[in-house]
Amino acid sequence: MSETRRPIPGRTALGLLTVGAALALSACGPLPLLPPALTDGGSVEPEPIDPDPAPSPEPAPTLTPEPQPTEPEGPTDVNVFALGLGDCLNDYGADDAVSEVPVIDCGEPHDYEVYYVGDLEGDEFPGREEVIDMTTDRCREEFDAFVGIPYMESELDFTLLFPTESGWNDADDREILCLIYEMSGEQATGSLEGARR
Repeated sequence: MSETRRPIPGRTALGLLTVGAALALSACGPLPLLPPALTDGGSVEPEPIDPDPAPSPEPAPTLTPEPQPTEPEGPTDVNVFALGLGDCLNDYGADDAVSEVPVIDCGEPHDYEVYYVGDLEGDEFPGREEVIDMTTDRCREEFDAFVGIPYMESELDFTLLFPTESGWNDADDREILCLIYEMSGEQATGSLEGARR
């Protein structure tokens, strides 16, 4: 008998054949125990037992379809309040108030990456220019640590998202977001964290 490994179904079939052969040779089998006088005159020969039964056929291999390359999904419009650290997005226009932005996987070419999320403080809305100044200062501070070199030496730049006056007063919105991008206008692929350029 060969040492070739057989799949489980082949082993099961081989085991059943062996048990059947053992029963035919034991006291339970009728033919080998009949004496020649009780038969019709001839001797009864037991059926030959094949000592090396043919192996069960190997099951046909299951063909696994090759994975098809996935098409990039492209951007999905997301509420601006759902943006988080590390999200990437494409150009969302220069409207005065932004409510939705086209978020895209950072592995695909994109225009912006959110590199900082924080909150401003204050009860009264300090005015649009003051909010822009406070947000710009915070984004510039965080830029150096994110990119790995000082802002003034970098070929990257940042822009910001900040609360509107109505969002500040009516919805208690104080969240600011800093977005990094390529100053050349080209799209980035992957994160710019630690880009050191």
